Amino acid sequence: MTFPQTFELATTDKLTGLFTPDYFRFLVREQVLPAMHERVEPLSMFVLDIDYFLALNTESGRECGDAVLVAVAQVLKRVLPEQAMLSRYSGDEFAGALPELRIDDAFSLLEEVRRQVLAIQLDCLGEIKLSCSIGLAGYPGHGRDEVELVRQADEALYHAKTTGRNKIALPVADSRMITKTSYYTATQLERLAQLAKALKRNEASLLREALDDVIKKYNDRLKS
Repeated sequence: MTFPQTFELATTDKLTGLFTPDYFRFLVREQVLPAMHERVEPLSMFVLDIDYFLALNTESGRECGDAVLVAVAQVLKRVLPEQAMLSRYSGDEFAGALPELRIDDAFSLLEEVRRQVLAIQLDCLGEIKLSCSIGLAGYPGHGRDEVELVRQADEALYHAKTTGRNKIALPVADSRMITKTSYYTATQLERLAQLAKALKRNEASLLREALDDVIKKYNDRLKS
């Protein structure tokens, strides 16, 4: 499904072209969540924070900081689906709503966002390596309105930042709190991304297929 993509200037952030926080919340509350409820569809909500941005902005200058914000916004627009609703939520924080995406599929897409942020190269950064932390929550499991979903995503973001940064996390109360980057090596994740791209499938579906094969394999052994 698609949502309106033409708005007044006041509804967009002048630097990145993404939604302003107020308009983003309005759209999620008044359009996206009612549509997801009516269609019985999932929705994923994320909050992304650039690691150590304040220090970067101080050491490299505001112009460099602005260039970083634009570059991260471009990654989000490039990687995430067309129907994604994206916002510059505060100074160096971004938020997004991903209609019709289950949380595991959203996790895979945001993992690609995380990798591409690591790969950003700007002359003003010199030897500085960018990274980001991401908190992810899902409707209806983690909340049924935009306030609770953002709160849960914020809680997950805090956990990601206080446990090492440069990772994606789910809300602390969720039993799936340990992130995918904790389960797999960087090499495995890179090979998974390459395979998904070659097959034109998402990473989550490949992981589910592999898990089904493992369960069947060991169930067959137990039965024999």
